[in-house]
Amino acid sequence: MRVGSQLYGADLAVQRNLLGAYAQLSLASTRLSTMSRINRASDDPAGLIAVEQLEAELVAIKAAGDNAARAAGAVHVADAAMGEVGNLLNSIRSNVIAAAGGGLSEAEIDAKQMEVDAALEAIDRIGSYTSFGGRQLLEGGSMTFNVSPDVADTTTLELPAVDTQSLGSEAGRLADLAGGGTASLASGNSAESIDVLDAAQSQVLQARARLGAFEKYTIDSTQRVLGAMEENIRSVKSRIGDTDVAVEMSRMIRAEIMVQAATSTMALAGERHRMIGGLLGGF
Repeated sequence: MRVGSQLYGADLAVQRNLLGAYAQLSLASTRLSTMSRINRASDDPAGLIAVEQLEAELVAIKAAGDNAARAAGAVHVADAAMGEVGNLLNSIRSNVIAAAGGGLSEAEIDAKQMEVDAALEAIDRIGSYTSFGGRQLLEGGSMTFNVSPDVADTTTLELPAVDTQSLGSEAGRLADLAGGGTASLASGNSAESIDVLDAAQSQVLQARARLGAFEKYTIDSTQRVLGAMEENIRSVKSRIGDTDVAVEMSRMIRAEIMVQAATSTMALAGERHRMIGGLLGGF
């Protein structure tokens, strides 16, 4: 009985070692195949919490980055539209100065007034259809953006209404430069026309400057900060949750050796049992 008990105890130890080796082999294989050190909560409960919290932060940062990119897109569209309005205002100015020179015939003034009217219509058209993501950009008022991982951290951009009824000065509006208006080319009020154009151009330039400052100091700086945050959080998340390939390869090799050794030992134990059984059967 003593010999049998000793053999049975040794067999149990070999079996336990074999199961442990298989467990280590499975663990290393899983970590190497997924490249993740934490595949179940039991792998590292505290590490799992840390990794998931960091992942939540990364999701928020990515969303904020997407918001910043959309805000930049809206700024670029609005700036391009107002740049074209500025070009139209310069075209109108050229016609006003030409008409004020006194050397044009009535027919020539009428032709230039047609150009002015077409430019004014184009300004109204630009103001009405300029949009981004379904949001009208040049109808006046404010645009609110969230470019931060914190949903409560919003920023607001004020833009003027861009149309011939809104742009101008106290002396008049751009619409007054249209044919039949108080500042039309035929009215002879070229000084008033220039005052209105100066005021309108100033409003457009100030709005473009506001757009540029918003992009440079709000959007661009935020995107740089978000990029740095993402880089550092990903680095920490990687250190906590990613597989250390060298460690897991060593674990796998060691487990494979242990499996081979335990398997061989169990085979020898089986042969030893058969031999002892044969010897005992002879008595």
